[in-house]
Amino acid sequence: MKTLQDKYNLIVEGKGDVANFKREAVNAFPHFVNGQNSYEDIVAILKQKNIIKEAITDQKEQNQIIYDADRINPYELEKGIAYEIKAPAEVWKMDGAGKFTVSEEDYLKAKKAAIKNIQKDPLYYTHLITGEKMVKPEKRADTMKPLNKKGDNTVDELNKMTVIKEGKSLNDIINSVK
Repeated sequence: MKTLQDKYNLIVEGKGDVANFKREAVNAFPHFVNGQNSYEDIVAILKQKNIIKEAITDQKEQNQIIYDADRINPYELEKGIAYEIKAPAEVWKMDGAGKFTVSEEDYLKAKKAAIKNIQKDPLYYTHLITGEKMVKPEKRADTMKPLNKKGDNTVDELNKMTVIKEGKSLNDIINSVK
């Protein structure tokens, strides 16, 4: 048996029956809706009561958002969502930062954007809000490089080591390094 949420999702996809959904909603929640309400009214009331919601159609995408959100700083995520929703006044009031009056679709877009930015830089929104200059990491020359097929990149050019021959004194070696 399908739940009311499943029936709503089918209607959104264009495969469900509106009359059947209305009848099921009135039977399941007579204290919220009645037969006189239109389909739009019933949907609005049930969304307001958190009985149904706009579902992410792709379950894999929803799981990825949850997975990514669990691996970043929740306070920075709240700041990021508030900043992306364009409510910067709420950003520093952490008790109110999670309470928005926007649609769930807009909230999810803001959350995805915030997660993406925080994954690049864990303090992205803190730097953005405080006005600190964000410094991009430099490309380091001393990182390991994969060996190519010819094998001609085995010498470390940056930290090139030389073979010490007998007959050289320690002072000569030190002076050659400078």
